[in-house]
Amino acid sequence: MSSNNNSTDISQADKAKSEAELHGISELQLQAWELLEFTKVRELLANRTRFFMSREMALDARPLVDSEDIARLQDETAQAVLMLGTVGDIGLVGARDPRGLIHRASIDGILTGEEIISVLNLLDSIWAARSTVMSMRGRAPLLENIADEIPDLRDLGKEIFKSISDRGDVLSSATPKLARLRTNVSKTFQRVMRAMERISSSASVKNSLQSGAIATRGERLVLEVKADARQSVPGIVHDVSGSGATLFVEPFQAVELCNDWRETAAEARREEERILRRLSRLIGDREQEAVIAVEAAAALDYIAARARLSASMRARQIEMMPAGSDNVVNLVGARHPLLGSDAVPITINIGPGFRGLVITGPNTGGKTVAIKTIGLFALMHQSGMQLPVSDGEIAIFDAVYADIGDSQSIERSVSTFSSHMGRVIEIILEATSNSLILLDELGTGTDPEEGSALARAILAYAAENDMPIAITSHYRAVAEFVAESEDFANASVELNPETMLPTYQVVMGIPGRSYAIHVARHLGMPSQILDDAQSMMDPSRMEAETILQQIQRERDETSRTRVEVEQAKVEAVAARNDLQLKLSTVTRLQEDMIEKARMELRRETEEIRRALHQIVSKARNDNDLAVAQRAIGRVRNQFSDPTWLPVTPPPDADISDEADENRPLQPGDQVEIKGLNVQAFIVDISPGGTVELMMGNSRIELNERQLRLVKAAEPKKPGISPNELPNVTVNIISAGEAANASGELDIRGSRVHESDDIVRQFIDDCSIQGLSTVRIIHGDGTGALREAIRLLLAKHPLVASFSAAPRNRGGNGATLVDLT
Repeated sequence: MSSNNNSTDISQADKAKSEAELHGISELQLQAWELLEFTKVRELLANRTRFFMSREMALDARPLVDSEDIARLQDETAQAVLMLGTVGDIGLVGARDPRGLIHRASIDGILTGEEIISVLNLLDSIWAARSTVMSMRGRAPLLENIADEIPDLRDLGKEIFKSISDRGDVLSSATPKLARLRTNVSKTFQRVMRAMERISSSASVKNSLQSGAIATRGERLVLEVKADARQSVPGIVHDVSGSGATLFVEPFQAVELCNDWRETAAEARREEERILRRLSRLIGDREQEAVIAVEAAAALDYIAARARLSASMRARQIEMMPAGSDNVVNLVGARHPLLGSDAVPITINIGPGFRGLVITGPNTGGKTVAIKTIGLFALMHQSGMQLPVSDGEIAIFDAVYADIGDSQSIERSVSTFSSHMGRVIEIILEATSNSLILLDELGTGTDPEEGSALARAILAYAAENDMPIAITSHYRAVAEFVAESEDFANASVELNPETMLPTYQVVMGIPGRSYAIHVARHLGMPSQILDDAQSMMDPSRMEAETILQQIQRERDETSRTRVEVEQAKVEAVAARNDLQLKLSTVTRLQEDMIEKARMELRRETEEIRRALHQIVSKARNDNDLAVAQRAIGRVRNQFSDPTWLPVTPPPDADISDEADENRPLQPGDQVEIKGLNVQAFIVDISPGGTVELMMGNSRIELNERQLRLVKAAEPKKPGISPNELPNVTVNIISAGEAANASGELDIRGSRVHESDDIVRQFIDDCSIQGLSTVRIIHGDGTGALREAIRLLLAKHPLVASFSAAPRNRGGNGATLVDLT
């Protein structure tokens, strides 16, 4: 038994040595990969590959040490994550290695139809993967550069599929000869089948057969003849049934016909082989291009596998610090990738300001998982994998060393302490200032005083040689040594004081408590024994325990307060969002009311305009200008009535803002018509509260309660005239006044939005005066004013036609209008 175990140990050692030589790294580093479970993470990565070669690449992944190489790997993974989230994955599912087939084709070997199809399908899927990557259009340049190396072999498939089906069958249309041979095969087969059917149905043979079926044996057609009737069917016996009761006989009469069939079929097969050889040669001639495509596809799938693993772990790219950085490791919310959903996020750091970390605390509290997480994340990061953290940064290491777990070897009679210390010695002799050293339970397995002294001395050696190091320990003396040194920091794991179960959290800055007496009390140890134990303890140790308990209580209270603050913050955000939603609803309702008012105003305006048109038409027919002017006056009075405006507030509505309350409206003030988002200037204010406004080039009257002060007028003398209004071009219009005797209107210099009311009033007045043709002078300019006027004329009910004026009357700078 011992001999077998020794052989196993030797073979594993030889394997580790050969792998170390292959990777160019030491056996100690390979052992660390196993101890830190990096090999298991590589298997997780391999399980997310989809290509035969990329799986091999994942299983062989190793951490790099050059910062530029690591940065490239990380950028590749980040770009692949972006690709998966935008254009999707690259496919390549279920692909098999075609390199052997392609090489066989290159040395004039013959591939079967199925093998040819498998190669073509793979090349087609590689081109589809290339298209997916290239669709990123510059957002994944590293991946696009790899994809760009894939040659276009689509013409190969087009050529081959002329001679072969998508199931790998050679098509009859591949060559004229094959088509002819297959036709002959069918004909000769039909002839031999007819002959066999005649023989089997003849009276002399029929009763000698077990059945009327025609079978095949060795590519020959045979009849099933009863053994005791052999003489009745002269022919060649090709087989006998297992019971011996049936003979499979080829009748002599059909032998030549069957020979013709088989010879024709053999010739057809030779033609098919010749075609397959030609198609295989087409593939073989492109061997180099095909291999380039396969290798590029493997590289893309390996990168995509890292992105798939990242997505499954909810990982992210973290900042990379240079080798020898003062900030060695800073991991926030780190989750061990092999613990899955059971992983408790931890926050742990080595640096800045110190390059050594000592984690103390009870067994099963998570100390070992913490230092394993540090080492595993370093290996993953330098292999191009993203890390499952909330945030963080990590330095580059030339090697990661670890001594974790019980290394006792019974067969070699080596104690736990000796094996443990032997590996520690090898590590500190091989490591450099850029190496990461991780030691679990340093100094255990021997006398506590000597063990703690060795642990402190090893830490001092690491600090003297500037080596980043993280250890776990139970020794209080080690924690005290760390507390007095600027090169190290303490951290701890804890048990829940109520349940005595581990929290798996790492607390930076303070050493761990001793829970021995607490656990014993929790398990029911008699109080007398517990009291004796406490009395035997060093008073200073008891005082330190009390301080640590107080710190833990204060930290727990702080944590509860932080949770409450976070909850209050969440509730405040929810309340703010609710208020914003309500405000948005109110704003939307207000906008709906305003829009409704505008539509109502538009409708009322159209009704007034129609009434004016009717008045004009009636005045023209009756030829009575006085009647028309009185009718227009009545319309104007209706328009000026404060109750007419659709949005006029009720008399008891308090709609005045601060400006209205503190200061009465005055002539010259700039005001806004409430609800319409329309501004105007006050011309005059009547004692009854009616305000005369100048809005654009028109004058209207409204109630002062419908107005809001926007800008107070500059101080002026009483009795301000409309012509003195600031920045206002006054054009007070009354019925019939806009049209002069010549029937011309000059609006050059007017704005487009101002011209509408002027032209409408001009047309109405000219029509009332009985003018049949008028001229509107607008000038050339940019043409905007001319086009606006002509668009209005095209829709005006009193306009029969219009055209540009003759050259001697203004040309295209004026428009002649014929009225109805």
